[in-house]
Amino acid sequence: MSKKKGKAPNAKAQAWIDARKRHHLSHAEVQMARELGMNPKRLAASAGTARGLTPVPLSQHIEDLYLRRFRRTIPDPVVPLRQLRREAAARERAEARERRRKRRRAEIDHAEAARISLLTLWRLCNAVGLEGFSVPGGPATRDGDINGQEVK
Repeated sequence: MSKKKGKAPNAKAQAWIDARKRHHLSHAEVQMARELGMNPKRLAASAGTARGLTPVPLSQHIEDLYLRRFRRTIPDPVVPLRQLRREAAARERAEARERRRKRRRAEIDHAEAARISLLTLWRLCNAVGLEGFSVPGGPATRDGDINGQEVK
């Protein structure tokens, strides 16, 4: 199986980091633009001329839009993009760890269920008098006991 070529999993965050550098924005201004739903590749075009008046600096344009929409000047918790990326990566690692744990538990449960069915089959064969049936790791290989108990 080959890996897909293309953008990294955190390409959206990287686009915002690049836009922040390109337009000299603060973390708060980037977060405001993200909450407003702006496109990081088209930030310069969105600030062009506000309502047909003279051109406005991008940071001021973002702040004006944010104030009009959310009725506050800055977002409550200003979180840098790098921190968001770290948290997202940690969350993905935790989810992967949980999936692996569930998969292992399912494999163990499946193996235990198969072993129990073989033990049930072995008991049935012994009850009807069939000889020569053995269960791998089961009673026939452990002198007739099941988990330390005598087979009845």
